[in-house]
Order: sequence, then structure tokens, then C-alpha cells
Amino acid sequence: MLKARHEGQALVAFYFFYFCALGAFMPYWGPWLRSVGQDAFAIGLLTAAVQFSKVLAPNVWGWLLHHASMRWLIGAGGLAAALNFLLLFWAGGHFLALLLITLLFSFFWAATLPLVDNISMAWAERQGRRYGRIRLWGSIGFIALSLAMGVLVSQWGLRSFLPGIALFLFLTWWASRFLPFDSEPQTIASSTLPAFLPELRDFRLWFFLAAGILEQASHGVYYAFYSIYVEAHGYDSTTVGLLWALAVLAEVLFFWFGDRILQRWGTMTIFVSAFLLTALRWMVIAVWPGFVWIVLVQTLHAASYAAFHLAAIHWVFARFPQALRPRGMALYASLVYGLGGGLGALAAGWAWSHWGGSFTFFVAGVLAAVATLLLLGMFRPHSALEKWV
Repeated sequence: MLKARHEGQALVAFYFFYFCALGAFMPYWGPWLRSVGQDAFAIGLLTAAVQFSKVLAPNVWGWLLHHASMRWLIGAGGLAAALNFLLLFWAGGHFLALLLITLLFSFFWAATLPLVDNISMAWAERQGRRYGRIRLWGSIGFIALSLAMGVLVSQWGLRSFLPGIALFLFLTWWASRFLPFDSEPQTIASSTLPAFLPELRDFRLWFFLAAGILEQASHGVYYAFYSIYVEAHGYDSTTVGLLWALAVLAEVLFFWFGDRILQRWGTMTIFVSAFLLTALRWMVIAVWPGFVWIVLVQTLHAASYAAFHLAAIHWVFARFPQALRPRGMALYASLVYGLGGGLGALAAGWAWSHWGGSFTFFVAGVLAAVATLLLLGMFRPHSALEKWV
């Protein structure tokens, strides 16, 4: 019992510190880049670099898992992310230096989370716990630092941005040393693994990934430009922090009840509802009908991120056999959050520089609506198309 308690605390600490760093990073990355002289297209490209790193990193780490222990990989990735992030202190406003450093630190930063998600799901299943109630501590960390960073920025300016994130990257690495690594097999010989390629022949997997890519692509403008968009409407950095915190508070509430909601309503209902509410969220922001409406639609982050992610984690975890789950999680993270998020941020930077914020958010809403159609293929009966050959 005591061991299980300490294992749960280690998972909570990892998610909390990891998302503290993210909570400081996401709302103020765009404004910080602007403060060092980057234009809208450069901001979009540098945000896309963070996302594109997720395409390669989880898959490389999933492959390395057959040659090194998960304990070593997660620890090495966390420490490398923190050390490489420190290079931003010397990058100044040089775009190429910013791009290279961003690709480097985010490659290691992105690598660890899918592996820890896999550990968390396995541990929760073994202990009779709920993944959502472990993961929500990451959302609480995000709230804490998005609020705290808003206050720091309003008091001390954006010079507080880099030190705040670096601190929590190192704390994330420290917490990773105590994770329950025995929840999953350690190094698995490639010769004993079931084949991964046959798992990729299921058409429903690709409908799921395509829908997820579009849904996450629609978030590109939010992650890259939402803070700038709010400030353009006359609000200060403290208000920006509060809006981000409100969104993640809604996320926390969904994670707390989400496992029960998922069990009651089913995966398809959760996916469809999440995608349609995501489309509504972006279109309301595009119109900007008033600050009260903007506050209300921030609560839809419970749908656009939390509901989608929780349903996706459960779907992927059930979809792959145990030995292939780390690679399944890596595939999901790399294509949906990496490719989808990267393309979305890159397109948002281009659209923002040509047509402005309202149009870009409207297009994001259209993307989320189109993604809903792909769910129809994801939930078709398996016998309808069988497996691709």
C-alpha cells in the first residue's frame, strides 16, 4: 500500500511539474518571441517547430525502448530537455539560433510524455485507479503557472519567462526518477515482439489519426496567437493568464469526471461532441462577440483538449497489445500532436500574416468541423472494410 502511494505521488509530481513548464511556456511563447523581434510568420514557424518535434521524438523513443530501459530513456530525455532549453538565454533575437535550439530542446521534451502516459495507464489499471484523476494534476500545474507567469510578466516583464520554465523542466526530470517503471516491461527484445506493421493495416486507426490531426491542427492558431489576439483587444498579461487558467480549470474538471463520462456515454459520443464543440469554440473567438462570450467559450477547452485526449488515450491503450502500447502511444502523439499541431501552427502563422486573427480562427473552426466527418470512418464496423493489405 505504501509503495503504491509513493508511485502515485511520483506520477502526480511528474505531471504537475511537466505541465507547470507547459503552462508557463504556451501562453507566453508567442509574446516572448515577439519581444525578441520575431514577426507573425516567424512566431508561427517557431511554434510549429515545437509541435513538429513531436513527430519524430516519440517514435525514436518508442524504438529505443527495445534497446534501453524506460527509466533511462525518460530520465535522459528530461535532463536533455532542461539543459538544451538553457541555450535560449544566449539566442537573442537570431531566428536561426532560436529555430535550432527550439527543435533541440522540444525533441527531448516531447519524447517523455507518451512513455509516462503509458506507464500511468498501466499503473492505474493494475491499481484500480483512474488515469484521468492522475493526469488532472498536470492541468492543475498548467493553471498554477499560467496564472503565476501572468503576474510575473505584469510585474517584471518577459525577462521572467525563461527562468520560470527552466526551473520546472529540471523539477520534471527530478520527479521522473521515482516513477513506477515496473508497471511496464523494461527492455523488450525485438525478436520477441509481435509485429507492428499488421496493426497499421486497420483502416479505423487511420481514420482516427486523420481526425485527430485535423482537430489538433485547428489548435495551432490558439497556441501560437491566442495571447497576442487577446492583448490586441485591449487586455493585459494578467487577463491573458486568467483566460488560459480558466480553460485548463475546465480541463481539470473533465479529467476528474471523465472516466465515468466515457464509460457512460461511450467513445464515439465523446469524440463527436468534442470535435463539434471545438469548432464552436474557434468560431466564437473569431467573431469576438464580447468578453463575456470569450470567457464562456474558454470552458470548451474541456471538450477540445480534455475530452478528446482522454477518449484517445483509452482508445489507443485498448487498441494495441501490451507489448506494442508504447509504440501505439508514440504513433498517436507524433501524428496527432506533432504533425497536426505543427501544420496547424505553421498554417496559422501564414494565415495570420496575410488575413489576420479573425479569419484564422474561423478557418480553425472549419477544420474541427471537417474532422468530425472522419469519425464516421473510425467507427464503421470492422467487417465493412476488414484490414488493408
